[in-house]
Amino acid sequence: MELQLLNIPKAKENQFVKKGIESVEDLIRFFPRKYYDFREITLIQDAIPDEYQSIKGIVKEIKTKPNAVILKVEDSKASIIYVTFFHQSYIAQKFTINESYIFCGRVSVTYGYRKFVSMANPILYGPSSELNPGILPVYSKIKGMSDDYLKRCMNSAYSIVRSDEYLENSIIKKFDMIYFRKALQYIHFPKTTEEINEGKSRFLFDELFFFNLNLLQNENNQMKQSPFEIDKFELSKQLMGELPFELTEGQRNALRMISKKMKNKERVNALIQGDVGCGKTMVAIFSLLMAVENGYQGALMCPTSVLAKQHYEEITERFSSFGIKVAYLSGDMKVRERKKVVKAIKEGEVDIVVGTHAVLSKDVEFQSLALTIVDEEHRFGVKQRELLQLKASKGVHTISMSATPIPRSLALTIHGDSIDVMNIKSLPKGRKPVETTLITVEEDSYRRIYEEVKSGRQAYVVCPLVEESNSDMLKDVESVEEAFAKAKTYFEPKGIRVGMATGKMKQQDIDAELEKFANKEYDIFISTTIIEVGVNVPNATVILIKNAERFGLAQLHQLRGRVGRGSYQSYCLLLSDKATEMGRRKLETMCETTDGFLIAEKDLELRGTGDFIGTSQSGQDKYVMLMLGNTDLNESIRNEVKDILKNPIRTAFYKHLLKKEE
Repeated sequence: MELQLLNIPKAKENQFVKKGIESVEDLIRFFPRKYYDFREITLIQDAIPDEYQSIKGIVKEIKTKPNAVILKVEDSKASIIYVTFFHQSYIAQKFTINESYIFCGRVSVTYGYRKFVSMANPILYGPSSELNPGILPVYSKIKGMSDDYLKRCMNSAYSIVRSDEYLENSIIKKFDMIYFRKALQYIHFPKTTEEINEGKSRFLFDELFFFNLNLLQNENNQMKQSPFEIDKFELSKQLMGELPFELTEGQRNALRMISKKMKNKERVNALIQGDVGCGKTMVAIFSLLMAVENGYQGALMCPTSVLAKQHYEEITERFSSFGIKVAYLSGDMKVRERKKVVKAIKEGEVDIVVGTHAVLSKDVEFQSLALTIVDEEHRFGVKQRELLQLKASKGVHTISMSATPIPRSLALTIHGDSIDVMNIKSLPKGRKPVETTLITVEEDSYRRIYEEVKSGRQAYVVCPLVEESNSDMLKDVESVEEAFAKAKTYFEPKGIRVGMATGKMKQQDIDAELEKFANKEYDIFISTTIIEVGVNVPNATVILIKNAERFGLAQLHQLRGRVGRGSYQSYCLLLSDKATEMGRRKLETMCETTDGFLIAEKDLELRGTGDFIGTSQSGQDKYVMLMLGNTDLNESIRNEVKDILKNPIRTAFYKHLLKKEE
């Protein structure tokens, strides 16, 4: 159902679309990220600092200032709270002295000469006789749209959306769940915490059910054998002899397994895991060479154009003496250039295609695709990986690569029992482990960066925010823009060049800035986590991560992987002076080990199961957390799905549903 059915202006439609909400169905599945429970009135003397609470009291005084209206409010115990409305001068007219009101919002408590309790810009407020606050859903912000406007749209969407039940009655009864429409009501318009939990339970079931249904269906449809004749490996031997280094044992083991399966016409379905810099790319290069030498095409897909370009350049260089034709394909290519590449792929004039998700476009047809490789596979959804395989005849070999390791048992649960999990744990010779240090004084980190840059090296600085935030919760968190201004002031007088990029920029502008850094036009590069994947600058030897406590452990490890990619000693500086107990444990783990497999286990342990409702997690990350936190439920669902797939009538029912949803 189109968004036009909501009868909203085109500008508001565009705001939804930019958030990934393109239909009424998308909107109704845009779940709250949290809830504020304002049902109970809290006495001012009992107010908990920094919590969202309801306060009831009599307005004793109204002060109007140029940028604020301040109310002095007294409750039944004669305690005082000061309620401030910033930049809302009209608000003073809504209140009457000696009348009772309810204010719902975040309470702040400070201690000086006396205890001072305050609330700024209440979320809800009104006369005590009229306002009956309940549970308030809180959604992720949509740029340009107020919370009230979103709530009105959500009400409209709920009233018009089709909400037919898509699960069998037998399953709903067996797992003791509420129906779909009731779950939507409880998620978006709850009256009790019990309703919220019931709604979450239903959608948790749905997530796991459809994930397992897709996974097991695909496993059943996959061929165990491959039709491709791959039995010549002379070029692989030649390339091996030309390398200026020896492959590690982990790389050799992976290639032995891949070549053996290909030779025996067994379909390769492999997940190669290993830390950044362990040599996964070399395994990909040799695997592509095996396919091409035997007359077939290969494709390598990457999550970013920067990473795709780097792979394209490396593969082109490695194969320069073999006469192998390598093409690059991305969404930002010029139309004429793209058409030329697509035509060459279809006619078999291209042996290897390296690109972004543009490789999945409908107009891209391969003549004889035998091998697909997906780099940083956890960043692609299940559907995207399947689309790449569908471009080939059945039996295509598939290799996924990930620098975010997960335990083997979990990998089998996420990818299916038929996948071969290969772990590359050793680093190539000459690579030195990155030294990681926790720093509490920023000046110390700047001195280290200065020393490295004056030695001819380069540095990254990573911040959690793009721009300065007005939120009290983020008042001590430095943004990219603030860090950039500070770094320019400190470093530029010393002749050091500073560059910057953020996720708010267009992708081609980000890529251009990253290329400048790679070409040594900048000495220091400041950004958000956009550098987490797809940047290979061997000359960069130090990365400073500001407010490090705000990043996940796996994310910190990924960021650390941006340095230590050459032969120089490299350093990771974790700047943090306000870490919680969990934050300290996280940063200590980073300082103690560089083993991505240990870090992956620790990360899962520290993060716990989380709450998928209202989060922006996608792909592998979300399902890892769901399955870890609900192992028994997932196993029961998996068994139910297996029973469904054994029954043609039940299978047909869900196949029809899945096609409709896609």
